[in-house]
Amino acid sequence: MLEVKNVDILISTHYLIEDLSFTLRSGDKLAIIGEEGNGKSTLLKSILGRCDYATLRGSVDFKGNKVGYLEQSLNTEDLEIKVYEYLF
Repeated sequence: MLEVKNVDILISTHYLIEDLSFTLRSGDKLAIIGEEGNGKSTLLKSILGRCDYATLRGSVDFKGNKVGYLEQSLNTEDLEIKVYEYLF
């Protein structure tokens, strides 16, 4: 389960998201749809705590679950290793 409560995501002084709340349970699926450059990746990276240019305020609780994130593009070093090594 993933529970997001009252989340704001800011880039500098600009709000990307205000007061976002949702819960994903086992078996649920989520689609994030939007044009290029509208903040879909920033939203996901912020929730995962992997975004160094945005500030997240609010509560994100993974309820003990592990969550993975695959970058849109890999750096040169990562292209040289096997898929299994990269993922695990």
